[in-house]
Formats: sequence, structure tokens, C-alpha cells
Amino acid sequence: MTEVAPTAREADDARDGDLTERLHMALEASGLGTWRWDIASGAVEWDARLEALYGFDPGTFPGTFDAYQERIHPDDRPQMLATVDAATKDRRPYKVEHRVVWPDGTIRWIQGSGRVTVGPDGAVTGAIGCSLDVTDLMEARLELAEAAEAERAHRRRLEFLNRINDALAAARTRQDVMTDVTRAAVPRLGDWCLIYVLPDPVSTAPEVVMAHADPDAEDIARELVGALEWDADAEVGMPVVLRTGRPEFHPDVTDELVDRLDLPAERREIVRRLGWKSVMSVPLTKRGRVIGGLQFVLTDAERRYSEDDLALAGAVAGRVASALENRRLTDQQQLIASTLQGSLLPDRLPDIPNLAVAVRYWASGEGTEVGGDFYDLLAIDDQTWAAVIGDICGTGPLAASLTSLARNTIRLCAWRGDDAVTTLNWLNRAMLEARPGWFLTAAYMTLQPRETGVDLEVTVAGHPLPVIVAVDGTARRAGEPGTLLGAFEDIALRPVAEHLAPGDTLVLYTDGVGDVAPPHGLDEDEVMRLLVDAASGSGPAPPEVIADRIHDRLAAVLPMDHRTDDVALLILQVPPVA
Repeated sequence: MTEVAPTAREADDARDGDLTERLHMALEASGLGTWRWDIASGAVEWDARLEALYGFDPGTFPGTFDAYQERIHPDDRPQMLATVDAATKDRRPYKVEHRVVWPDGTIRWIQGSGRVTVGPDGAVTGAIGCSLDVTDLMEARLELAEAAEAERAHRRRLEFLNRINDALAAARTRQDVMTDVTRAAVPRLGDWCLIYVLPDPVSTAPEVVMAHADPDAEDIARELVGALEWDADAEVGMPVVLRTGRPEFHPDVTDELVDRLDLPAERREIVRRLGWKSVMSVPLTKRGRVIGGLQFVLTDAERRYSEDDLALAGAVAGRVASALENRRLTDQQQLIASTLQGSLLPDRLPDIPNLAVAVRYWASGEGTEVGGDFYDLLAIDDQTWAAVIGDICGTGPLAASLTSLARNTIRLCAWRGDDAVTTLNWLNRAMLEARPGWFLTAAYMTLQPRETGVDLEVTVAGHPLPVIVAVDGTARRAGEPGTLLGAFEDIALRPVAEHLAPGDTLVLYTDGVGDVAPPHGLDEDEVMRLLVDAASGSGPAPPEVIADRIHDRLAAVLPMDHRTDDVALLILQVPPVA
């Protein structure tokens, strides 16, 4: 049988059919569904694949634009329609990404691409395009975005906690803690922040400090809060937190919540005027004891607290409670140290004829340890007085016990009539027997007032030599160096006679004046200049003023709370001739 060659038309038809088949296979393989929209008739044609993407059974799509819109997620519909309208107006291709909602509630993400069709007369006739299910891709993107947002939130949380830590580290007192924390908390964790601290375990009314995100509104806010009297038995708010030690969380402050407050109507109106929209209160707890509470408030109608915010507030409360407890312990140690230190110094100084006196004692650091510096001024008889300044090597209870030993030994020897060398030898022996390895330095002198001034006998045992500043501003050191006490069996001491004329000032000091870590330390010449400048540089001044000047000059070099050694001063001055 003879084969008949296909005609050209048949060949074209075969080729078109082949291309169509390939196109269908490619669309099926890619998961693409196709559509066509005719503006004139309003008809929308979908293939079976596109129907499946939108949750229609095969052949059930009604073929209208409205039916298409109904499957688009309501939140995405306005943006999608705006994109299609703009593309139709501008006659340009477009792409959209939106969610579709199937009848069973399933939500899928669709990515669509379209192109406007134009008739021979140039008028827009409709559009054609294809769509693809990109749910897996979008969910992966959302997961990445959520992970990135979680990372950012974690970083913001750490930055905020670091800010709180910095505020706590800078606080020197309990009041500093309360003020600095509330200011650091706004506006990150609230428009308002209030801290309530019970001054002691039996207190019922706490101290309250607040901060507001708007400094201009802070005074008004403080006035409104101050108008609310503290009610320890209230059924809602901070009183409940302090009683129970449990957080109180109100994401939405409703009128019903305000009405629960056991307050007169006018005070409930004040609460409403505060404009609180969301509130969380957390306890400050340390060692099982509630010592206060933190309260955070939002006034923004668009923002509400979440459980994550409550957890962050709890983390802040833990840090604040630790800082307050540490501050309390430090204050307690300071009180104990200052009380003990005071017991090691004379309660009052004797009146000495023709002599003005000033004393100072400045504890180093936070003053939580008893220092070894001491001074004393006592009457030996009706004509003679003794003055001493000393420095035990070290701090703490042992230094305190040795300070007491030194003062008592010196007093007993002086009252017995022993001279300076005998007195200091007895003290050396007492130190060697009491605490081997410990030592002290001292400057001891006897004073005898005269009509022409005051006669001195100065004996120095390893201590900085006292400084005499004359009324004309010239200065000299008094006495000669001797052996420190408590280190050697045999010591060498040499009493030196000195005289204070009218207007002369004698400054005895401990080595904390200059013995400071580099670069703040002062050598002997620098210490001399500092003392001379304080005594005469601004003109003659009484001992009390000189002592204050010395403090100011030392603090300018390095504040007392940054020093590691205490400073004691004993200043004697013969009044100048009128």
C-alpha cells in the first residue's frame, strides 16, 4: 500500500498539537494553573489545575470574577485588587502573592502572574496569566522572619537588661536604685514605671518612686499617684503583690477593674484620669522575703502587655531585688563600721588654752570596714596635754582591736606620767605580744601652752612627719623619723622640741592622704604643697576650714569612695594675734 505524504496543513496541525501537548505537560509538571479573563463578558476561564489551587472540585468554578475574589483571604483582597486595577490602567504585566481560603478553612499561598490583553483598537480586553501554589515557600519565609524577629526580640531584651544592670551598677544608695531603675525602664517596658520598697520588714507603707516616659507629664502623674492613699488591704494592685509575693497581670484595664478598687468615687475618677490601659506588677523578693514591687503601665491604646513582657518584668525584678538587698547589707555594714570606728575615736576633745583644734576621719571606699587610722587628744595634767595620730596596717576587726589597744596603752602611759619614748616602747611591746606580724605608725607629742604660743615635743614612730605651716605661709616638717611599732624588739625614737607661734598651724595626718594607687598618688613634696595650700593658700583660716579645704583638694585628686586607705587628720592652731 502506498503511503500518502501529509499535507502542509496536516503537518502544521500535528506540530501545533505536539506543542500543545508539551505545554500541558510542562504546566502539569510545574504545578501551574492558567486562567483567562474577558472584560466584555466578565467570564473567567480556569483550567482544572487552577481550580484545584483555589479549592474547587474539577468543573465547579462558576467562571466569574466575584467567585475568584471570594476565595482570596479578606486581609489580602484590597492589595490584590489594587494591583490588578493599576496593571489594567497602565497596561503592564503584574505579579501578586496572596492567601486563599478553601471551603474547609485551609489556607494556601498563591503566587500569580498576569498580562493585560489588548484588542485591535488598542482597548484593554482582559488579562491572561498563571498561578502557582507557594505555600511551602511562604511558610519557610515566615519561619525565617519569625526566627529573625525572635532574635531581634532576644537582642532587645538583652540590651534592656544590660541597661537595667548599668543603672544598678551606678547606684550608690537605695534611693539611687529606685530612681535609676524607674528611669531606665521607660519607655522600653512601659509609659510609667513605679517602684515600691518596704524600708524594713515590719513596714506597711512602702517608699514609692516613679518615672514617666513624658518628662512634661511626670509632675502631673506624680500628683495623681500621690492623691491615691496607700491601702495595705486593697484587693487589687500593688498591695496584693506585696502581701502575696505573686505577680498581678492586667493586660486590659477595664472599668470593671477600676470599680473593684475600694475607693471613693472621686478617687476612682483619679484612677481613670491616669489613663492606664495595661498594667503588670511583680514582686521584689529576696531570700523568701518580699521587699517591694515593680509596676509597669501602658497608656497607649494600641499596645498591650503580653506574657513575654511579664517574664521580662520578672527578670528585671530579680536584678533589682538583689541590688536592693546588697545595698541594705552594705548600709548595715557601714552603720556597724561607723559605729565601731566612732567607738575607737574620742567622743569629745578637751579644751586647750590658746589652741584651736579640728579633727577629721574619712573612711575609704564604701566605709564597710573599720579602718586602722586613729587620733586622740587628752589632758595629762593641768599644764600638759598629749596628742597622737596613728595608723594600723590593715582594716577590719583585727585592726579595730589593735586600734583600741594602742589608744588605751597610750592613755594609760600618759596618765601615769611616762614620757613619749617610754610610752611608745610600751606600745611596741604590746603590739609584739598581741598580734605578731602587725605593726603601726604613730606621731606622739606633748603640748604645753605658753603666753607666746605652744611648746611641743614631737616623737615619730614610722609615721609621716607632721607639718607646721607658719602664718606667713612658710612650712617645715616637725620631728625626726623613728622606727615603726610592732615589727622589732628594739626601736629607735628621738623626741624633738618644737614651738608653735601665734598663727602657726600644725597638721598631723595619716598616709592615706598621699598613698593612693597610680596615677593619683602624691609624693612627700606634693603632700606638703597640698597641706600648705589648704592652710594658707587662700589666706589664714581656722582649723575647721583648713580641714574642709584638705578634703576638697584630696577629693579633687581622687574621691574618698574611690580610695583604698582611710584618712585621719588632727589640726592644731595657735590663734593669730588680733
